Amino acid sequence: MRARLLLAAALPALALAAAPPAFAGPDPTPSPASPEERPGMVYIPAGDFMMGSTTDDPLPFDFEKKNEQPQHKVWLDAYYIDRHEVTNAAFAAFNPGHLRDPRSACEDCPVTLVSWGQAQAFCASQSPPKRLPTEAEWEKAAKGGQDKRPEPLGDYAWYEPNADGAAHPVAQKKPNPYGLYDVLGNVREWTADWFETGYYDKSPARNPKGPDTGTRKVERGGAFFMLTRSVTVNIRYNHPPTFSLYFLGFRCAETP
Repeated sequence: MRARLLLAAALPALALAAAPPAFAGPDPTPSPASPEERPGMVYIPAGDFMMGSTTDDPLPFDFEKKNEQPQHKVWLDAYYIDRHEVTNAAFAAFNPGHLRDPRSACEDCPVTLVSWGQAQAFCASQSPPKRLPTEAEWEKAAKGGQDKRPEPLGDYAWYEPNADGAAHPVAQKKPNPYGLYDVLGNVREWTADWFETGYYDKSPARNPKGPDTGTRKVERGGAFFMLTRSVTVNIRYNHPPTFSLYFLGFRCAETP
């Protein structure tokens, strides 16, 4: 009887000793288990995603394929990004005299007629300071872990078939899986990167930030006047950073 009791007491320890060790694979940039909340922002955990469009994607125009292909794996450290585009009301707190285009004039409509430098200055003025997202950060957040455009598109985007020629208040359509609004429509958005044709052929696999120099900045997303095929998260639009356009706004990002 005493021998059986001693054996029973030893069993838990024996089972623990026999259990296989937990996997401890490499984690180059661990993400916090409970990231600090940022009002109005979404936390995007560290990890990789497939950037660009696939060769069998029917949406890319032939003349754009050289810019958004080849699709390639990219690792990004964790970051925050605004849940929706910066609004007129928010930008007015930074620049009260900013001119509003009549096609995006309401308080909660996305701000437009903003140059790249003005967008970057707004982000840097926030507390804590923010910045424009890199092109890769924008695309990972916009894709939300998916490689295909969500359908029906009209549930997610303000674009030519449903926008009536104007932008609309932010966050009225469905969010993507990360909880971001209007990445596929309303207005296009500035990113931090310089544009270069064929950049994906040499882009770094980890935290790419675009070419060191250039003459045009990358802008991403759809816009209220754009046709269905032009509204994707892969197309790499671009303009000189001094331009301020009626369909071009931005959202900010932040490094944890």
